[in-house]
Amino acid sequence: MCVIEKNTGGVVMTENDRNKPAPGRKQIMIVDDHAVVREGLTRLICGEKGLDVCGGAQNAVEAIKILATAPVDLVIMDISIEGMNGIQLTEKIKSLYPDLPVIMLTIHDDPAYARRAFRAGAAGYIAKDEASENVIKAIRLVLSGRSYVSSRIVQRIIAAKALR
Repeated sequence: MCVIEKNTGGVVMTENDRNKPAPGRKQIMIVDDHAVVREGLTRLICGEKGLDVCGGAQNAVEAIKILATAPVDLVIMDISIEGMNGIQLTEKIKSLYPDLPVIMLTIHDDPAYARRAFRAGAAGYIAKDEASENVIKAIRLVLSGRSYVSSRIVQRIIAAKALR
């Protein structure tokens, strides 16, 4: 069962037993320093069949705490967070949990950020201004073992290569 954050920060997990996810539902953790983004993503994700949000964190320290205590199937993370940036946190997560997929959801549409995120181990890179259905598409693709990159980012990568 998903629970929407009622405060402006801090570790938030579902009201259900935190160590027992709902059967058959993929558990997603959201890491973003803006509560409104975490809340919006939670509403979006929890409206989807087979998906649940098991926690939200505003910084790297909180994210690591959730990962140590709750079963997580996917992390959605912004690049700009407190403590360490999202790319550094992705490297840390991948060192601790190599099979845990990470999707970067960010305002940074520079191809250099996307390259750094994928080098760190991210499986997806989505612009925050993407349509909601593309966010869900990315989640489902990454959970199935595939990758996802926003079409705008792909176009910028192609344009950057063409200029070389």
